[in-house]
Amino acid sequence: MIQKGRNVRVEVATVYGTAKTVSAVSKANPGVASSTAHGLANASIGYFDNVSGMTELDGQVCCVANQATGTFELQALDTSGYGTFSSGDFIPVTTWKTLSQASSYEIGGGDADKLDATTLLDTVKQEENGMLAAQTVTFNAFSDPQADAFAQIRKDAKAGAYTVFRITFPNGERRIFRGQPSLPGESVQLSALATSGFSVTVKRDVIYLPAA
Repeated sequence: MIQKGRNVRVEVATVYGTAKTVSAVSKANPGVASSTAHGLANASIGYFDNVSGMTELDGQVCCVANQATGTFELQALDTSGYGTFSSGDFIPVTTWKTLSQASSYEIGGGDADKLDATTLLDTVKQEENGMLAAQTVTFNAFSDPQADAFAQIRKDAKAGAYTVFRITFPNGERRIFRGQPSLPGESVQLSALATSGFSVTVKRDVIYLPAA
């Protein structure tokens, strides 16, 4: 469904749980991870780290679905064309803080490099798409530097670290991603609320999750 810009919750991960050792990930749509006694609940959000073999999964944020004692599904993530998984960890988010000051966001980027394929016979320049650029998510917000979510973003930006974000719509649809945030700025004008903004360079892909 087409979403509206109201009652939309933007959250920032602030605490992460113990890494879950993953022994295998299937090549399927969606992929299924094998992890002995992982204890993860459905709808848990986390990311893969220290991945060998299936390098496309390294750093990717995921949502747990259809969990069983030793497996969990990577909701909405197609791994059928990935490499063969050897080893890796899944790092779950345990605590979120709401960026209640957020006023808008935009998912952009992903444009392909243009490769020059022009030959001497051509009369018009020929181009082909090359590698896709990283996606970028840009946030606008009212400025509140003392808010916990803003403090976490500043901390991660200064450290060059990665942050996990979750955006939830009223019908339960979600957007999840992990990336490096820029340092939030601030704009103050006469007779206007102070505003702020920052961008996030996404690691791997933004995942679009359906309503639960």
